[in-house]
Amino acid sequence: MGAPRRWYAGYSVHPVAADVALALVILAINLIQPGDRHSGEQIDLTVTGVLLVAIAAGSLVFRRRAPLVVLAITMLAVTGYAITEQVKSPIGLALAAAIYTVVIQKDRLTRLVALVSVAVITVTVATLFTDGNLLANISVAVLVLFGAAIGEAVRNRRAYQAEFEARIRRAEQSREEEAERRVIDERLRIAHELHDVIAHHIALMNVQAGVASHLLREQPDEADRALALVREGGRTVLRELTVLLGVLRRSGDGSLPTAPTPSLQELGALIESFTAAGLVVDWQPPASGPLPDVIELTAYRVLQESLTNVVKHAPGSVVQVRFEAQRGSLTIETTDDGGHPGTPYRSAAAGPVGAGHGLLGMRERVTAVGGDVTVGPLPHGGFRVRAVLPLETGDTGDDPGAAGRRPDADPQRVPGAGELSARSGGHC
Repeated sequence: MGAPRRWYAGYSVHPVAADVALALVILAINLIQPGDRHSGEQIDLTVTGVLLVAIAAGSLVFRRRAPLVVLAITMLAVTGYAITEQVKSPIGLALAAAIYTVVIQKDRLTRLVALVSVAVITVTVATLFTDGNLLANISVAVLVLFGAAIGEAVRNRRAYQAEFEARIRRAEQSREEEAERRVIDERLRIAHELHDVIAHHIALMNVQAGVASHLLREQPDEADRALALVREGGRTVLRELTVLLGVLRRSGDGSLPTAPTPSLQELGALIESFTAAGLVVDWQPPASGPLPDVIELTAYRVLQESLTNVVKHAPGSVVQVRFEAQRGSLTIETTDDGGHPGTPYRSAAAGPVGAGHGLLGMRERVTAVGGDVTVGPLPHGGFRVRAVLPLETGDTGDDPGAAGRRPDADPQRVPGAGELSARSGGHC
Protein backbone atom coordinates (compact mmCIF):
# COMPACT_ATOMS: atom_id res chain seq x y z
CA MET A 1 0.00 0.00 0.00
CA GLY A 2 2.95 2.32 0.53
CA ALA A 3 4.02 2.59 -3.13
CA PRO A 4 0.51 3.34 -4.54
CA ARG A 5 -0.06 5.89 -1.82
CA ARG A 6 3.23 7.64 -2.58
CA TRP A 7 2.40 7.53 -6.30
CA TYR A 8 -1.02 9.10 -5.68
CA ALA A 9 0.55 11.82 -3.50
CA GLY A 10 3.00 12.68 -6.28
CA TYR A 11 0.17 12.57 -8.82
CA SER A 12 -1.78 15.14 -6.78
CA VAL A 13 1.22 17.43 -6.28
CA HIS A 14 2.39 17.36 -9.94
CA PRO A 15 -0.76 16.85 -12.08
CA VAL A 16 0.76 18.10 -15.36
CA ALA A 17 3.72 15.72 -15.09
CA ALA A 18 1.28 12.92 -14.31
CA ASP A 19 -0.80 13.72 -17.38
CA VAL A 20 2.31 13.78 -19.56
CA ALA A 21 3.25 10.35 -18.19
CA LEU A 22 -0.28 9.08 -18.91
CA ALA A 23 -0.08 10.33 -22.49
CA LEU A 24 3.32 8.65 -23.00
CA VAL A 25 2.06 5.34 -21.59
CA ILE A 26 -0.99 5.31 -23.91
CA LEU A 27 1.20 6.25 -26.87
CA ALA A 28 3.66 3.46 -26.06
CA ILE A 29 0.89 0.87 -25.75
CA ASN A 30 -0.48 1.82 -29.15
CA LEU A 31 2.95 1.74 -30.77
CA ILE A 32 3.67 -1.69 -29.33
CA GLN A 33 0.22 -3.14 -30.01
CA PRO A 34 -1.44 -1.08 -32.77
CA GLY A 35 -4.39 -3.51 -33.17
CA ASP A 36 -5.60 -6.28 -35.46
CA ARG A 37 -8.19 -6.87 -38.17
CA HIS A 38 -8.78 -10.53 -37.46
CA SER A 39 -7.82 -12.71 -34.56
CA GLY A 40 -4.06 -13.12 -34.60
CA GLU A 41 -3.52 -10.88 -37.64
CA GLN A 42 -1.32 -7.91 -36.67
CA ILE A 43 -1.27 -4.67 -38.67
CA ASP A 44 1.62 -2.47 -39.61
CA LEU A 45 1.84 1.09 -38.31
CA THR A 46 1.11 3.87 -40.76
CA VAL A 47 2.04 7.51 -40.60
CA THR A 48 -1.63 8.45 -40.34
CA GLY A 49 -2.22 5.97 -37.56
CA VAL A 50 0.78 7.16 -35.56
CA LEU A 51 -0.28 10.77 -36.03
CA LEU A 52 -3.84 10.05 -34.83
CA VAL A 53 -2.58 8.14 -31.80
CA ALA A 54 -0.17 10.97 -30.95
CA ILE A 55 -3.01 13.53 -31.20
CA ALA A 56 -5.32 11.45 -28.99
CA ALA A 57 -2.64 10.78 -26.38
CA GLY A 58 -1.08 14.25 -26.48
CA SER A 59 -4.38 16.04 -25.95
CA LEU A 60 -4.67 14.37 -22.53
CA VAL A 61 -2.02 16.75 -21.23
CA PHE A 62 -4.70 19.48 -21.35
CA ARG A 63 -7.62 17.38 -20.09
CA ARG A 64 -7.90 19.17 -16.73
CA ARG A 65 -8.11 22.66 -18.24
CA ALA A 66 -10.48 21.86 -21.14
CA PRO A 67 -12.10 18.44 -20.57
CA LEU A 68 -14.83 18.82 -23.21
CA VAL A 69 -12.42 20.04 -25.87
CA VAL A 70 -10.04 17.17 -25.12
CA LEU A 71 -12.95 14.72 -25.29
CA ALA A 72 -13.93 16.06 -28.71
CA ILE A 73 -10.34 15.80 -29.99
CA THR A 74 -9.86 12.24 -28.75
CA MET A 75 -13.27 11.29 -30.17
CA LEU A 76 -12.25 12.59 -33.60
CA ALA A 77 -8.87 10.87 -33.35
CA VAL A 78 -10.42 7.53 -32.36
CA THR A 79 -13.08 7.59 -35.09
CA GLY A 80 -10.49 8.73 -37.64
CA TYR A 81 -8.21 5.83 -36.64
CA ALA A 82 -11.08 3.34 -36.99
CA ILE A 83 -12.03 4.71 -40.41
CA THR A 84 -8.50 4.90 -41.86
CA GLU A 85 -7.00 1.79 -40.30
CA GLN A 86 -10.25 -0.19 -39.97
CA VAL A 87 -9.08 -2.00 -36.84
CA LYS A 88 -9.90 -2.14 -33.18
CA SER A 89 -7.04 -0.44 -31.33
CA PRO A 90 -5.89 0.50 -27.79
CA ILE A 91 -6.35 4.11 -28.87
CA GLY A 92 -9.64 3.81 -26.99
CA LEU A 93 -7.66 4.21 -23.76
CA ALA A 94 -7.26 7.91 -24.57
CA LEU A 95 -11.01 8.20 -25.05
CA ALA A 96 -11.61 6.45 -21.69
CA ALA A 97 -9.23 8.90 -19.94
CA ALA A 98 -10.99 11.86 -21.57
CA ILE A 99 -14.49 10.68 -20.56
CA TYR A 100 -13.15 10.01 -17.03
CA THR A 101 -12.09 13.67 -16.76
CA VAL A 102 -15.47 14.92 -17.99
CA VAL A 103 -17.28 12.78 -15.42
CA ILE A 104 -15.03 14.10 -12.64
CA GLN A 105 -15.45 17.79 -13.46
CA LYS A 106 -18.83 18.39 -15.11
CA ASP A 107 -22.45 18.41 -13.95
CA ARG A 108 -24.84 15.49 -14.24
CA LEU A 109 -26.50 16.52 -17.54
CA THR A 110 -23.18 17.20 -19.28
CA ARG A 111 -21.80 13.88 -18.09
CA LEU A 112 -24.83 11.97 -19.34
CA VAL A 113 -24.87 13.64 -22.76
CA ALA A 114 -21.13 13.14 -23.24
CA LEU A 115 -21.22 9.48 -22.21
CA VAL A 116 -24.19 8.56 -24.41
CA SER A 117 -22.75 10.44 -27.39
CA VAL A 118 -19.34 8.80 -27.12
CA ALA A 119 -20.81 5.31 -26.65
CA VAL A 120 -23.15 5.63 -29.63
CA ILE A 121 -20.46 7.06 -31.92
CA THR A 122 -17.84 4.44 -31.03
CA VAL A 123 -20.24 1.53 -31.51
CA THR A 124 -21.53 2.96 -34.79
CA VAL A 125 -18.06 3.62 -36.22
CA ALA A 126 -16.79 0.21 -35.10
CA THR A 127 -19.77 -1.49 -36.71
CA LEU A 128 -19.41 0.38 -40.00
CA PHE A 129 -15.63 0.31 -40.50
CA THR A 130 -14.31 -2.71 -38.62
CA ASP A 131 -14.98 -6.41 -38.66
CA GLY A 132 -17.67 -7.93 -36.49
CA ASN A 133 -21.40 -7.55 -36.03
CA LEU A 134 -23.22 -5.05 -33.82
CA LEU A 135 -23.14 -7.21 -30.68
CA ALA A 136 -19.40 -7.83 -31.07
CA ASN A 137 -18.70 -4.15 -31.58
CA ILE A 138 -20.66 -3.14 -28.47
CA SER A 139 -17.62 -4.35 -26.54
CA VAL A 140 -15.78 -1.33 -27.95
CA ALA A 141 -17.93 0.92 -25.77
CA VAL A 142 -17.13 -1.11 -22.63
CA LEU A 143 -13.77 0.63 -22.27
CA VAL A 144 -15.47 4.03 -22.41
CA LEU A 145 -18.09 2.95 -19.89
CA PHE A 146 -15.36 1.59 -17.63
CA GLY A 147 -13.61 4.98 -17.65
CA ALA A 148 -16.89 6.70 -16.86
CA ALA A 149 -17.59 4.27 -13.99
CA ILE A 150 -14.18 4.93 -12.45
CA GLY A 151 -14.76 8.68 -12.80
CA GLU A 152 -18.14 8.44 -11.08
CA ALA A 153 -16.65 6.42 -8.24
CA VAL A 154 -13.84 8.94 -7.75
CA ARG A 155 -16.29 11.82 -7.95
CA ASN A 156 -18.51 10.28 -5.25
CA ARG A 157 -15.47 9.57 -3.09
CA ARG A 158 -14.29 13.17 -3.35
CA ALA A 159 -17.77 14.47 -2.59
CA TYR A 160 -17.96 12.24 0.49
CA GLN A 161 -14.50 13.33 1.63
CA ALA A 162 -15.35 17.01 1.09
CA GLU A 163 -18.56 16.63 3.09
CA PHE A 164 -16.69 14.79 5.84
CA GLU A 165 -14.06 17.54 6.03
CA ALA A 166 -16.80 20.20 6.02
CA ARG A 167 -18.47 18.46 8.95
CA ILE A 168 -15.18 18.39 10.81
CA ARG A 169 -14.70 22.11 10.19
CA ARG A 170 -18.24 22.86 11.32
CA ALA A 171 -17.76 20.76 14.44
CA GLU A 172 -14.48 22.52 15.21
CA GLN A 173 -16.11 25.89 14.63
CA SER A 174 -19.01 24.90 16.89
CA ARG A 175 -16.57 23.85 19.60
CA GLU A 176 -14.73 27.16 19.31
CA GLU A 177 -17.99 29.12 19.42
CA GLU A 178 -19.16 27.11 22.43
CA ALA A 179 -15.86 27.71 24.21
CA GLU A 180 -16.07 31.44 23.43
CA ARG A 181 -19.67 31.56 24.63
CA ARG A 182 -18.73 29.83 27.87
CA VAL A 183 -15.89 32.32 28.41
CA ILE A 184 -18.31 35.22 27.88
CA ASP A 185 -20.87 33.66 30.21
CA GLU A 186 -18.20 33.11 32.85
CA ARG A 187 -17.03 36.71 32.53
CA LEU A 188 -20.63 37.89 33.01
CA ARG A 189 -21.04 35.63 36.01
CA ILE A 190 -17.83 36.91 37.59
CA ALA A 191 -18.87 40.51 36.86
CA HIS A 192 -22.21 39.90 38.57
CA GLU A 193 -20.53 38.31 41.58
CA LEU A 194 -18.04 41.16 41.88
CA HIS A 195 -20.87 43.67 41.73
CA ASP A 196 -23.03 41.80 44.25
CA VAL A 197 -20.16 41.16 46.64
CA ILE A 198 -18.69 44.65 46.57
CA ALA A 199 -21.34 47.16 45.50
CA HIS A 200 -23.55 47.15 48.56
CA HIS A 201 -20.58 47.11 50.98
CA ILE A 202 -18.99 50.07 49.19
CA ALA A 203 -22.29 51.93 49.14
CA LEU A 204 -22.73 51.41 52.89
CA MET A 205 -19.13 52.41 53.57
CA ASN A 206 -19.60 55.57 51.52
CA VAL A 207 -22.73 56.51 53.45
CA GLN A 208 -21.16 55.75 56.85
CA ALA A 209 -18.02 57.70 55.96
CA GLY A 210 -20.17 60.66 54.96
CA VAL A 211 -22.14 60.41 58.21
CA ALA A 212 -18.91 60.28 60.23
CA SER A 213 -17.63 63.39 58.47
CA HIS A 214 -20.95 65.15 59.09
CA LEU A 215 -21.09 64.27 62.80
CA LEU A 216 -17.39 64.33 63.64
CA ARG A 217 -17.45 67.64 65.56
CA GLU A 218 -20.93 67.69 67.07
CA GLN A 219 -21.46 63.99 67.83
CA PRO A 220 -18.06 62.30 67.97
CA ASP A 221 -19.48 59.12 69.51
CA GLU A 222 -21.86 58.63 66.58
CA ALA A 223 -19.07 59.47 64.15
CA ASP A 224 -16.84 56.86 65.78
CA ARG A 225 -19.64 54.29 65.49
CA ALA A 226 -20.01 55.12 61.80
CA LEU A 227 -16.28 54.74 61.24
CA ALA A 228 -16.36 51.39 63.00
CA LEU A 229 -18.98 50.26 60.50
CA VAL A 230 -16.76 51.53 57.68
CA ARG A 231 -13.86 49.44 59.01
CA GLU A 232 -16.07 46.37 59.33
CA GLY A 233 -17.36 46.85 55.80
CA GLY A 234 -13.82 47.18 54.49
CA ARG A 235 -12.79 43.94 56.19
CA THR A 236 -15.82 42.19 54.73
CA VAL A 237 -15.00 43.40 51.23
CA LEU A 238 -11.37 42.32 51.54
CA ARG A 239 -12.39 38.90 52.86
CA GLU A 240 -14.87 38.27 50.06
CA LEU A 241 -12.47 39.60 47.41
CA THR A 242 -9.82 37.20 48.68
CA VAL A 243 -12.14 34.27 48.15
CA LEU A 244 -13.27 35.42 44.71
CA LEU A 245 -9.77 36.24 43.46
CA GLY A 246 -8.60 32.90 44.80
CA VAL A 247 -11.14 31.20 42.58
CA LEU A 248 -9.88 33.16 39.57
CA ARG A 249 -6.26 32.21 40.31
CA ARG A 250 -7.04 28.54 40.91
CA SER A 251 -5.25 25.95 38.79
CA GLY A 252 -5.93 22.27 39.25
CA ASP A 253 -7.84 21.02 42.28
CA GLY A 254 -6.10 23.12 44.91
CA SER A 255 -8.27 23.82 47.93
CA LEU A 256 -9.44 27.37 48.53
CA PRO A 257 -11.08 29.21 51.39
CA THR A 258 -14.82 29.17 50.83
CA ALA A 259 -17.86 30.79 52.36
CA PRO A 260 -21.48 29.61 52.46
CA THR A 261 -23.66 30.73 49.57
CA PRO A 262 -25.86 33.65 50.67
CA SER A 263 -29.46 32.59 51.31
CA LEU A 264 -32.68 33.85 52.86
CA GLN A 265 -31.52 32.50 56.22
CA GLU A 266 -29.09 35.44 56.38
CA LEU A 267 -31.65 38.18 55.74
CA GLY A 268 -31.41 39.41 59.31
CA ALA A 269 -27.71 40.24 59.05
CA LEU A 270 -28.21 41.76 55.60
CA ILE A 271 -31.02 44.07 56.68
CA GLU A 272 -29.16 45.01 59.86
CA SER A 273 -26.29 46.32 57.73
CA PHE A 274 -28.73 48.61 55.93
CA THR A 275 -30.48 49.83 59.07
CA ALA A 276 -27.05 50.81 60.36
CA ALA A 277 -26.78 53.01 57.26
CA GLY A 278 -29.95 54.91 58.15
CA LEU A 279 -32.73 52.91 56.50
CA VAL A 280 -35.86 51.97 58.38
CA VAL A 281 -36.77 48.52 57.10
CA ASP A 282 -40.15 46.95 57.77
CA TRP A 283 -39.89 43.28 56.94
CA GLN A 284 -40.90 39.77 57.86
CA PRO A 285 -39.07 36.60 56.89
CA PRO A 286 -40.74 34.66 54.06
CA ALA A 287 -43.29 32.11 55.19
CA SER A 288 -42.04 29.34 52.93
CA GLY A 289 -40.34 26.03 53.35
CA PRO A 290 -36.95 25.05 51.98
CA LEU A 291 -36.29 26.53 48.55
CA PRO A 292 -33.92 25.44 45.78
CA ASP A 293 -30.43 26.82 46.30
CA VAL A 294 -30.52 28.85 43.09
CA ILE A 295 -33.76 30.55 44.21
CA GLU A 296 -32.34 31.23 47.69
CA LEU A 297 -29.29 32.93 46.17
CA THR A 298 -31.30 34.87 43.58
CA ALA A 299 -33.80 36.11 46.19
CA TYR A 300 -30.96 37.20 48.47
CA ARG A 301 -29.21 39.09 45.67
CA VAL A 302 -32.45 40.77 44.54
CA LEU A 303 -33.12 42.10 48.04
CA GLN A 304 -29.47 43.11 48.48
CA GLU A 305 -29.47 45.08 45.23
CA SER A 306 -32.84 46.69 45.97
CA LEU A 307 -31.73 47.98 49.38
CA THR A 308 -28.35 49.08 48.01
CA ASN A 309 -30.23 51.11 45.41
CA VAL A 310 -32.24 52.77 48.17
CA VAL A 311 -29.11 53.60 50.20
CA LYS A 312 -27.46 55.21 47.20
CA HIS A 313 -30.41 57.23 45.93
CA ALA A 314 -32.85 57.64 48.83
CA PRO A 315 -30.91 57.34 52.10
CA GLY A 316 -32.91 57.63 55.29
CA SER A 317 -35.96 56.07 53.61
CA VAL A 318 -38.59 53.89 55.19
CA VAL A 319 -38.53 50.64 53.23
CA GLN A 320 -41.23 47.98 53.05
CA VAL A 321 -39.99 44.48 52.24
CA ARG A 322 -42.64 41.88 51.50
CA PHE A 323 -42.32 38.20 50.62
CA GLU A 324 -45.27 36.34 49.17
CA ALA A 325 -44.94 32.62 48.70
CA GLN A 326 -47.59 31.21 46.41
CA ARG A 327 -47.89 27.84 44.79
CA GLY A 328 -45.13 27.71 42.23
CA SER A 329 -43.60 31.17 42.83
CA LEU A 330 -41.98 33.48 45.36
CA THR A 331 -42.59 37.22 45.03
CA ILE A 332 -40.20 39.76 46.55
CA GLU A 333 -41.36 43.37 46.65
CA THR A 334 -39.33 46.29 47.98
CA THR A 335 -40.75 49.81 48.17
CA ASP A 336 -39.35 52.99 49.69
CA ASP A 337 -40.80 56.43 50.39
CA GLY A 338 -38.05 58.36 48.62
CA GLY A 339 -36.12 59.40 51.74
CA HIS A 340 -36.20 62.61 53.71
CA PRO A 341 -34.09 65.71 52.93
CA GLY A 342 -31.89 67.22 55.59
CA THR A 343 -30.72 63.96 57.18
CA PRO A 344 -27.01 63.25 57.48
CA TYR A 345 -27.52 60.16 55.34
CA ARG A 346 -28.99 62.28 52.54
CA SER A 347 -25.97 64.58 52.45
CA ALA A 348 -23.58 61.66 52.80
CA ALA A 349 -25.04 59.94 49.77
CA ALA A 350 -24.77 62.99 47.51
CA GLY A 351 -22.37 62.43 44.66
CA PRO A 352 -22.08 60.79 41.25
CA VAL A 353 -24.32 57.85 40.51
CA GLY A 354 -23.48 54.51 39.03
CA ALA A 355 -23.71 53.40 35.44
CA GLY A 356 -26.89 51.38 35.89
CA HIS A 357 -25.45 47.86 35.95
CA GLY A 358 -27.01 46.88 39.28
CA LEU A 359 -30.60 46.67 38.14
CA LEU A 360 -29.52 45.22 34.81
CA GLY A 361 -27.63 42.49 36.62
CA MET A 362 -30.67 41.89 38.82
CA ARG A 363 -32.85 41.36 35.79
CA GLU A 364 -30.30 39.00 34.23
CA ARG A 365 -30.18 36.93 37.43
CA VAL A 366 -33.95 36.71 37.68
CA THR A 367 -34.39 35.95 33.97
CA ALA A 368 -31.74 33.22 34.15
CA VAL A 369 -33.94 31.23 36.57
CA GLY A 370 -37.09 31.87 34.54
CA GLY A 371 -38.50 34.72 36.63
CA ASP A 372 -39.67 38.26 35.96
CA VAL A 373 -38.72 41.59 37.52
CA THR A 374 -40.31 45.03 37.28
CA VAL A 375 -38.88 48.27 38.63
CA GLY A 376 -39.99 51.85 38.54
CA PRO A 377 -40.99 54.97 40.53
CA LEU A 378 -44.21 55.12 42.54
CA PRO A 379 -46.92 57.72 41.79
CA HIS A 380 -46.50 59.53 45.13
CA GLY A 381 -42.74 59.28 45.37
CA GLY A 382 -40.39 56.47 46.15
CA PHE A 383 -39.40 53.45 44.17
CA ARG A 384 -40.48 49.81 43.83
CA VAL A 385 -38.71 46.63 42.83
CA ARG A 386 -40.84 43.51 42.33
CA ALA A 387 -39.38 40.13 41.39
CA VAL A 388 -41.28 36.90 40.83
CA LEU A 389 -39.20 33.72 41.05
CA PRO A 390 -40.55 30.31 39.95
CA LEU A 391 -40.38 27.44 42.40
CA GLU A 392 -41.19 24.50 40.13
CA THR A 393 -38.96 21.54 40.79
CA GLY A 394 -38.23 18.49 38.75
CA ASP A 395 -35.52 16.14 37.74
CA THR A 396 -32.43 18.26 38.19
CA GLY A 397 -29.89 15.72 36.93
CA ASP A 398 -26.40 17.16 37.02
CA ASP A 399 -27.59 20.76 36.89
CA PRO A 400 -27.85 22.21 40.40
CA GLY A 401 -29.71 25.20 39.03
CA ALA A 402 -32.44 23.20 37.34
CA ALA A 403 -34.76 23.28 40.37
CA GLY A 404 -36.69 26.48 40.48
CA ARG A 405 -36.36 27.17 36.81
CA ARG A 406 -39.19 27.20 34.29
CA PRO A 407 -38.85 24.93 31.24
CA ASP A 408 -38.37 27.95 28.99
CA ALA A 409 -35.44 29.33 31.00
CA ASP A 410 -31.90 28.98 29.69
CA PRO A 411 -29.39 28.09 32.42
CA GLN A 412 -26.38 28.55 30.17
CA ARG A 413 -26.98 31.81 28.36
CA VAL A 414 -27.95 34.88 30.35
CA PRO A 415 -30.50 36.80 28.26
CA GLY A 416 -29.71 40.38 27.39
CA ALA A 417 -31.38 42.77 29.73
CA GLY A 418 -33.57 45.48 28.26
CA GLU A 419 -33.78 49.06 29.36
CA LEU A 420 -35.04 49.40 32.91
CA SER A 421 -36.94 52.33 34.35
CA ALA A 422 -35.09 53.92 37.24
CA ARG A 423 -35.49 56.72 39.70
CA SER A 424 -34.37 60.15 38.59
CA GLY A 425 -30.61 60.43 38.80
CA GLY A 426 -29.82 56.89 37.73
CA HIS A 427 -29.35 53.62 39.54
CA CYS A 428 -26.48 51.43 40.59
